[in-house]
Amino acid sequence: MLNGRKVVSLCTSRLNDIDNIRFIMQLNKELQKLDSTLFIYSVNTDLYWSDDNIRAESAVFGLVDYSITDVVIVMYERIKNKTITDKVIEAAKRHSVPVIMVDGVRDDCISICFDYKKGFEEIVRHVVEFHGAKKPHFMGGFKDNIFSDERMEVFGKVVEENGIKFTKDMVSYGNFWAKPARDATEEILKRDELPDAIICANDIMAINVCAVLFEHGIKVPEDIIVTGFDGIDEINLCIPRMTSSYCGCAASVPMIVKVIRKLYEKGIKKGKYYVEPELVINNSCGCDHVDEESRNGMMRSFNDRFYRYQDDQMVLAAIAESMQSCTDIVDCACKLFTDTIRDMTCIINKDCIDSSRNYFSGSSRMDFADEMFVFFDSDLATFRQRPFSRRDIIPNLDKIMESGDPLIFNVFSYMNVPLGYVCFHFDGYDIVDFCKIPQIVNTIGSGLGGYVNLKYQLYLTARIERMYKYDSLTGLYNRLSFNNEFEQRKREMMGEQVPITVILVDLDGLKYINDNYGHGAGDNAIRVVAEALRDSVPENAICVRFGGDEMLAVITGDCVPEQIKYDLNRKLNRYNAKEGKPYLIAASMGIYRTDSTQNTDFEFLVKETDADMYAEKLAKRRHI
Repeated sequence: MLNGRKVVSLCTSRLNDIDNIRFIMQLNKELQKLDSTLFIYSVNTDLYWSDDNIRAESAVFGLVDYSITDVVIVMYERIKNKTITDKVIEAAKRHSVPVIMVDGVRDDCISICFDYKKGFEEIVRHVVEFHGAKKPHFMGGFKDNIFSDERMEVFGKVVEENGIKFTKDMVSYGNFWAKPARDATEEILKRDELPDAIICANDIMAINVCAVLFEHGIKVPEDIIVTGFDGIDEINLCIPRMTSSYCGCAASVPMIVKVIRKLYEKGIKKGKYYVEPELVINNSCGCDHVDEESRNGMMRSFNDRFYRYQDDQMVLAAIAESMQSCTDIVDCACKLFTDTIRDMTCIINKDCIDSSRNYFSGSSRMDFADEMFVFFDSDLATFRQRPFSRRDIIPNLDKIMESGDPLIFNVFSYMNVPLGYVCFHFDGYDIVDFCKIPQIVNTIGSGLGGYVNLKYQLYLTARIERMYKYDSLTGLYNRLSFNNEFEQRKREMMGEQVPITVILVDLDGLKYINDNYGHGAGDNAIRVVAEALRDSVPENAICVRFGGDEMLAVITGDCVPEQIKYDLNRKLNRYNAKEGKPYLIAASMGIYRTDSTQNTDFEFLVKETDADMYAEKLAKRRHI
């Protein structure tokens, strides 16, 4: 329960499917009457039954918060992956949250199933007994598939009861899909004797069977009756309209709501409930059915979704491209503020904004951290990027829940690695809103993933450039980079009289330190002198590690070399006093001043400066 309302968490897939949209709308309407809020966790593609097809977006099911969830609904046939559904169910059991499994059966769940056998039997009897088919043929799905085999058994039972001997040559397999069904139909048409009816195990196969028959000049239903099963929208858009049986998830809403009401009242944990499919009579079996108003309405809806999809696709593709080229996380998020995207919040892993790591390398993570980051919120009045606790779900949750509309969660990913999750909270949602979900999620994944990848590439480029340009011990320029920078500086000064000061610093007693305290101590001494030099010269100075323990700085423009020398020695004295090393770090300095109109050959400048530095070092030795 959350904010005084019970929470129903729905795990499903492909919300852009029109039948799924009807299901969501009807279910949410009924749940509002039960003072319940619907949280939807969805993937945008079928996961199928093999674990090889589990994609990063399936991490969305790990977002289910069982501490606030009163009921979990698992759309087993929609998700199409036992591993995923088992994880959801086991997590719910650990939190004592009841699970309703729709279109699947588990003994430890409440199961709501379609009575597919009864629905398919109605179709077969309608074709054989009402229309009198004498040579019926069954187009199954996959061979040895439980649904396909069950429907084949029903087919065999009915034809045998009507005095027709059931034989294996009365069965073909179309794998529940278009091309295999077309291929199977072509094989049927090679026979000497054609069937008078082809009864298909689903609608997609039936529609394609009709298409092949038409291509061969065979009329449906005059020459061959064709029927489907499932009741998808397309059966009303094809010619002739397809006779089928409606098994859409929207038909299960009354039973789901009935079970949820029982859960609230009695706390039931197990049980099986059956929904009877509805026979859909259309023209493909020979029945006279004319409903042009319904067909026209569907065509208008399809037309609207299709063309808006095309328009939105171009806009969203441009958004993804612009996000990928951003170099700032705020600018990247601002690309999403368009008329195409609304009522949406994006929460991302905080690691996405750490450009110093390769987010996509070797990552097997399929979940999210407790502490995340608000990347985008379409509510301009409150939007700001900030750290965010995942247990708070989304910002402004209380306000959004007041609308009574469902909250829809999707995971967006890149290179099959989850980046974060998006929550849609449509205010006055319609069919088109749902249809745009996959496009928007793909846009965010592609755009943000490209941005994260680019930031890491820029980071690597900067590191490589630093490795190429700078000495690894001191952080000063190496000789090659110094030469390039110095030549560039000379070109800039060409034709002008600019003061040039060259300072050469040499560490005193490096051999003594190395011999008595080790090369690690010697490296530390070199590093301390280099830092003291860099911190003492003006910002525009070019500093280079000239030799093993020699550092050189070239300063263009006015400066006070004596002050630089004073500052460097003071820094070294402070270091010695603070660190208390058993050795003292000191340096000798040579200074040479000239201007850009004089000899600026590097070797000449070094030679002149080195002479001054050596004189100071010699004076120190005499003093000792």
